[in-house]
Amino acid sequence: MLKDAFKFYYKATELKDMLRQGAVQWEVDKKRLESIAEHTYGCMILAIALQSELKLDIDLGKTLEMVTIHELEELAIGDITPLDNTDKKELKTKARNAVYSFVHDLDQCDKLMELTDEYNLCNTQEAKFAKAVDKLECVLEFKKYQDLGQVSLSHLKPEMLDNKYLKTYVDSGKYDLADIFFLYHMPAFKDYGIDEEYWYTKLKPLGLDNNTTKEF
Repeated sequence: MLKDAFKFYYKATELKDMLRQGAVQWEVDKKRLESIAEHTYGCMILAIALQSELKLDIDLGKTLEMVTIHELEELAIGDITPLDNTDKKELKTKARNAVYSFVHDLDQCDKLMELTDEYNLCNTQEAKFAKAVDKLECVLEFKKYQDLGQVSLSHLKPEMLDNKYLKTYVDSGKYDLADIFFLYHMPAFKDYGIDEEYWYTKLKPLGLDNNTTKEF
């Protein structure tokens, strides 16, 4: 029924008022922090742009649906970050049940749940691309924060080093915060040619100048 579409809309768009917890935890020095919904929009734009240049043999529309629907779980479990040191597998059932509760009245419920499961299993090209985009968009956002002087390793708090991966990177003394974000998430998108070499030679030098990207 049409009213179910509006009920779903009102619930799903609560993501517009939920802040990305990575920015909160790192105390990004910005007047207005990014919402989960804004992250989703960034993922959609990034997916469109990358598909244009990579010319992947995938269903882009399906990918865009996945990057949108998969965020619904955060209405129930919150925006989990690596600093939470949480085993996401423990939240898997709760997250899936939550998504189902949000979409079960929609005629397309079965399709939306299939997209949710496909994304989580990451067993198709669309799902792998969606997950890569989700991780890379986070990296690009933190790179932007760093470029603008809004965050750096100076924001590091001692308890953050409970994350063994972050501690290893920090203790090495070789990386800045943007490097760490990239290297941590790189397994998700390195198969698309966005690897460590590309980061240091192409992507990292792409800076911000009066909010306009420089050519690279």
